[in-house]
Amino acid sequence: MPPWANFKYTYGHIIEALALTLAKAAGHRVEGEQDELNVLGIKGHRDAIIDGCVVDVKSATSFKVAESKRGSLEKNDSFGYLDQLDGYVLGSANDPLVTVKDKGYLWFIDKTLGHMNVYEHTARFGRIRDRINEYKIITESRTAPTCTCRTRPSGASGNIELDVKASYSAYKHVCFPTLRTFLYADGPKYLTHVVRRPEVPEIDRQGRIVYH
Repeated sequence: MPPWANFKYTYGHIIEALALTLAKAAGHRVEGEQDELNVLGIKGHRDAIIDGCVVDVKSATSFKVAESKRGSLEKNDSFGYLDQLDGYVLGSANDPLVTVKDKGYLWFIDKTLGHMNVYEHTARFGRIRDRINEYKIITESRTAPTCTCRTRPSGASGNIELDVKASYSAYKHVCFPTLRTFLYADGPKYLTHVVRRPEVPEIDRQGRIVYH
């Protein structure tokens, strides 16, 4: 990953550690931090059990925190937060530390303004089992799966960019061999089609500036 991505994820770890520390200081029972879970052979590590509830701490943008307050994550879960939480709740089902067995909670923290919101989610056990089985079939196949990357217009220039979810895919350059990356003030944009070259720096896959 590029240095800025490593810094971003490290910042997220720090926010999580601070949040759990403050929860303990406030008198909540915080247990099971980073315990390893196994769901149908897939391993993961939950953030914590707080007062008997599975909790996943998320440092997020102001927009994402506001979206969680509107209760609309099920309609636009572009980062798969709820699928991840489903796995944690299912993997914790037999843990005696967990007293709430059918729900999980996303603790959103606005990394810009510090606002917080706790989002209650009823776990979808059938959905996460189906998803794991689907991905097992893909990984065992000798044929690459069909590309699921979505695109959208990038402004009014005629340029086309990857949507947010696709921009995080590790396989985006496989799906789009001619993909070009431009560094905007609010982060990189991955253009699949360029009609008008953006007036911002372009970088290659190694993060080096491309000169024209």
